[in-house]
Amino acid sequence: MDDWLEPAFANLLENKKFSDCQIIVGKESFDSHKVILASASEFFERMFLSDFKESKSGQFRLSEVKPETFAKFLHYVYTYNKKKLEENTNLMIMELLSCGSTWLVQSITSDCAAILKVRAPNMVISDLVELFQYAHNTNNKELIEISVKYLRSRFGTTMNCYDALLLTSDVFEQYTIISEGYLPEIERFKMIESYVTVNGLIEHVTEEPSEDVVDDKKEGTDSGVGEMVIPKSSSEDSEDEISELDGQPGTSKAICDSNQKNPDTVHKGVHRPDEPKDSKIKLIHHKYVKTLLGYIKFSKMAKNEFYNIIGKSALLSDKEKYENLFLTY
Repeated sequence: MDDWLEPAFANLLENKKFSDCQIIVGKESFDSHKVILASASEFFERMFLSDFKESKSGQFRLSEVKPETFAKFLHYVYTYNKKKLEENTNLMIMELLSCGSTWLVQSITSDCAAILKVRAPNMVISDLVELFQYAHNTNNKELIEISVKYLRSRFGTTMNCYDALLLTSDVFEQYTIISEGYLPEIERFKMIESYVTVNGLIEHVTEEPSEDVVDDKKEGTDSGVGEMVIPKSSSEDSEDEISELDGQPGTSKAICDSNQKNPDTVHKGVHRPDEPKDSKIKLIHHKYVKTLLGYIKFSKMAKNEFYNIIGKSALLSDKEKYENLFLTY
């Protein structure tokens, strides 16, 4: 952007001159200019050209973005000031990367990715775990590789951290996979146990629900446990492109969906009329937990580790504990 245009457009944003739309984010509203947002983003162009009542009223509501993040996004699309962008925290840069990916703004996506690549070698583990999540959210393979590289090289033996518990189920599965050979096996198991406990997936995991009752899938369309469905940005989403596995029982995507739609299904001792549906969700959770446990190498555990940790865990049945005990050294 020309030097004289940048302050001119920034001034438009500050004094709201000639604004012709309001973007409502949470409890805040932002007076904006359709021509600037539409020229920066195909997403906003389509939104402004739609026949919805919002396009007639001039007020548009956005969800899944924080007001402070949208304010930073607006400043960028009005100025394209990369130096100003670099002043933000790592987390804000990641959130802006996600906005750029969702709203089809290639320039901010590229600028944010470039900043994160430079910062990654010096990030603390919490930021690298966040980067691992956001890189998957935006399907940015280069950032995925970079986050894995520095997680392993700098924090390999301490990857069992609190931040890992906040990952989405599909990304946590990938996190479990990349920790192999770096995090001790007993720590990998403890990380899985913490994750499924905190996220309410631990109920009845040692006793698999009957598929005869809850699984109405046809033969040849198995649940696909362990098959990852990486979240796409809206720029990649279309009915033709979405995987057939997306949302099917047993996939990590289905687990995320089931937790959101049925937050009460993890409570014990609660009987509801939709019990068959709850049973199917329990089956999905059960298969997911078993998939995670399938990545654990019990042969690399000492017998005393197994006895003190695995032996007291609710994730394995007594039969499974007995069988795996003989794999330890």
